[in-house]
Amino acid sequence: MGNVLRMGGLLAVLAQAAFAGEAAKESLGPQKQLLVDKHMIASTQNVERVLGRVHKANNGQPIFSDGFFYGTVLHADNRFKMWFRKFDGGGYGYAESVDGLRFTKKADLVGLNFAGDINLAVELNRKGSKPSRRFLGGYDAPGMAAGIAHSADGIHWTPLNDGKPVTFRAADCHNQILWDPIGKTYRLFTRTDYGSGGGPLADTVAKGFEVRGTRGMTNRDIEAKPTDWRIVRQWHFDRQGDEEFLRRQIYSMTVYVYQGIYFGLMSVYEYPGDVSEGRESDPLRRHERDVMNFYLATSRDCDSWDLTWVYAGQPIVPRGPDGSFDKDNVFPSSSVVTYDDRHWFYYGGSNERHGTAELRPPVWFDKRRAIGLATLPLDRFVGWHAGARQGIIVTKPFVVTGPNLLLNVAAKQGEISAEVLNAAGQAVPGYGAGDAIPARRVDQLRLRMGWKTKPDLSELLGQTVRLRLRLTLADLYAFQLTE
Repeated sequence: MGNVLRMGGLLAVLAQAAFAGEAAKESLGPQKQLLVDKHMIASTQNVERVLGRVHKANNGQPIFSDGFFYGTVLHADNRFKMWFRKFDGGGYGYAESVDGLRFTKKADLVGLNFAGDINLAVELNRKGSKPSRRFLGGYDAPGMAAGIAHSADGIHWTPLNDGKPVTFRAADCHNQILWDPIGKTYRLFTRTDYGSGGGPLADTVAKGFEVRGTRGMTNRDIEAKPTDWRIVRQWHFDRQGDEEFLRRQIYSMTVYVYQGIYFGLMSVYEYPGDVSEGRESDPLRRHERDVMNFYLATSRDCDSWDLTWVYAGQPIVPRGPDGSFDKDNVFPSSSVVTYDDRHWFYYGGSNERHGTAELRPPVWFDKRRAIGLATLPLDRFVGWHAGARQGIIVTKPFVVTGPNLLLNVAAKQGEISAEVLNAAGQAVPGYGAGDAIPARRVDQLRLRMGWKTKPDLSELLGQTVRLRLRLTLADLYAFQLTE
């Protein structure tokens, strides 16, 4: 028994030393800490990471049938603004909505010299930009390469670089330009080609197989140097080997910057060109090959991406069932609307597969195309789930900058409690396990935590602490310190 006690004491000392020696100390400020990864997590026990669940609006039916995506929906000026591709191939239209569900077309866009594969991604420019350049647009310019433009109203556009491309090819799918408030630079995301120039996939492409990839680029001054783009990274799926392109390809990726995190909105082409489920159009049966799925990826540097949900086969907006308008293809808007305590995922859907020009004869399908909407409760992109066995999450150390600890948690049948530890991993008096007040049967975006003799964290302002969160039958998504 003495040896056991001595060993236990030694382990406790080692654990305290490890806590004290951990260098990371975050001054969180008011920014929420979204638990999409382990960026702020030191250890976990009996929990697993889970993807948030969206709700499809309008009972899964289209909310807009007068056009389709590749396009964008933003929220500004107290209304939803939609840029959509017209069915007749004649460019883009612009529509508005007050409630995000019922849109009214306002105008056709003018000024953009689109190439053949028409696409457009729209973003609000950086704060302080000239009113005439309030909106930024990335589009496919002549030469099958990305063009960029600006606009005061989102309808009348002026291309930069005299309407010539600002990159080399390719440009079909989305071309997104946005201001990155984290990196303090403009970023451009486009499709890229593989196999040309004697690359490792050259033989594959020469045999008629298309291999799609994506690239991210930066440019700090698009007005003075619209073509001065530096490639940060270009890539294609290859975790499962050089021939993974037969299983999946990245069709398009755009980025949404939110709460210090880069969210990749990924359109993934699954089993591309595989029409083994039938070469004739079938508008009722849901197919599993030659289809498009919409996945979510996350990054802290806009370079390396967490592709967990792609390889787990879990889209953020699932395709619909048999007979639905979105049963075979789901293609996201270039951005996410965050409004009214929800994230609004607008997407283009179709009731047939992609089709392919790589077969002889080519195989194409008759499609019904429309725009749908799915929403997600605020900040519930990714969470940590505990079942009937209690789970524990210990955060990395951070400086207390506000008295109130708020949790985003769903525990309708469970509970959660919060302990406060010092930097060495020891419970702070008054904030330990026995002091914590469990919150039971809750489902709140901003649950305020308390302790029996301490109403808040006021006594700990400026100190370095950790949280030990205990949860049962619960999902935890985020925490935040507020005034």
